[in-house]
Amino acid sequence: MSEEIWVQEDGVKRKLEGAELEAFLADRAQMQVEQEAREAEEAAKVAAKQSALSKLSALGLTDDEISALVGA
Repeated sequence: MSEEIWVQEDGVKRKLEGAELEAFLADRAQMQVEQEAREAEEAAKVAAKQSALSKLSALGLTDDEISALVGA
């Protein structure tokens, strides 16, 4: 059973079918892939920042010195 997608245009509600439905589903899948990539990129940035802060701390810098360096 295929997923039913309904749209409303000019006050008229209709079900997407055929190529139009396939295009909608492909676009939605692509948006999901892009969203997951953005989330993974953001998580990598957070992890890299935390790693850098940990390394600075391991070098003996105080929290105040680290804050002065990174502007936090």
